[in-house]
Parts: sequence; C-alpha cells; structure tokens
Amino acid sequence: MANGNPSVNRSLKDKDFDRIDHALGRPVDPMRETYRNHFAVEIGTRLASSFSHSTHWRLDGAREEMAFYSVTREGRQALAEHLKVIGDPWKSYEVQFNGFATIVSAISSGNAKYQKYLDISDCYPSLSFGKFVREATVRRVDA
Repeated sequence: MANGNPSVNRSLKDKDFDRIDHALGRPVDPMRETYRNHFAVEIGTRLASSFSHSTHWRLDGAREEMAFYSVTREGRQALAEHLKVIGDPWKSYEVQFNGFATIVSAISSGNAKYQKYLDISDCYPSLSFGKFVREATVRRVDA
C-alpha cells in the first residue's frame, strides 16, 4: 500500500463489480492509484467474452490459454458509484503515532486507531491501548 490507497477485506454480492474490485486489489478508493490492476481469464470462456464486450475492461494481452485484462477508467468509475450506492463503509485514515504517520483502511476513526495499535503492539509490548489512544492522532484522508 505504498501509494496511500489501502486495500480492504470485502467481497461484493454483484459478481461483475466484485471482479473489478478484485482486479484492483480491493482499494478503499477505486479512482485513485491502486497497487494492482489485472485479471486473468481463460480464452474462449463466457467470462472472457463478457470482458471483451465490456467498457469496464481492456485486453492487455494473451499467452497460451489465458487473456489478461485491466480495469478501464469507466470500470473504476462504475465501481466507485456502486460502492456509494451500497453504502460501503471503508475510508482512508491517517494515524500518527510516535512521529510516524500511516494510512489505514477502516470503517471509523476509532477503528483506524485500533487497527494501527494492533499493527504496532508487538513492537511496543509495554504500550497499553489506553496510552496509545491518548498519544495517537487520526484524521480522515479524502481523495
């Protein structure tokens, strides 16, 4: 997540949008740069045909029995709109602690602090959650 667009642990009921989300690495914000953008499909399948006829996908190449697609800007926009419609709760937050800032995906600012505490608690075994909460700051990162 070096690009400041963290991924989240979600699956979408709509399989077309779930495939787009998966191809992008399940980012908080599909319109921002993502750490990946690819999906491999077996050539000659119904899925490959639907990708080829969709404005959400671009064929990047093929090798042996596989076709490789990436998500287009239209696909990213469609996913972003779908996430709004379904009320996806994930947002990006910047958590600062001990002089370092980290972008975290969470469903609230409190959840962002807790996620960061879990990430660092092994490195600071004497740090209580209460002390961490008092010393850490969190702010929402808007796209």
